Amino acid sequence: MIKINSLSAASFRKYGTVLEQKNKKKVFSVIAGDKDAKGWRIGYLIFKPAPVDSMEAHPLSMETFEPVSGTTVIIVAQQKTPEIMEAFLLDRPVCVAKNVWHAVRVVSESAEIKITENFDVDSVIYKLKKPVDIGVI
Repeated sequence: MIKINSLSAASFRKYGTVLEQKNKKKVFSVIAGDKDAKGWRIGYLIFKPAPVDSMEAHPLSMETFEPVSGTTVIIVAQQKTPEIMEAFLLDRPVCVAKNVWHAVRVVSESAEIKITENFDVDSVIYKLKKPVDIGVI
């Protein structure tokens, strides 16, 4: 069972960025971006609880996960070690870095998430040796 961690800029740093305004006196700041990206797209996902049996990574695209409703956990792992995972309560938006393995696990009846990513996205799938369960330890 994977422990659900609290999401903070420091705890998520090796996987990407927590989307939050660091300087509260500023009205607008660019928090994450990709100078090489050629356009972008917005996706809207509606998830139901299901076992996590695979993870995906995008070699050429960052990807935001922005919670809209429900309760979701984002599971992430570094590119070279997909079986060494961490889980974070997705209670605010994050931007997952390129080549980071990721999956989501809904822990409510359903959940909705807004996703932003490059317009053209290549995905790599990693099939886990056994499905992942999460929980509060």
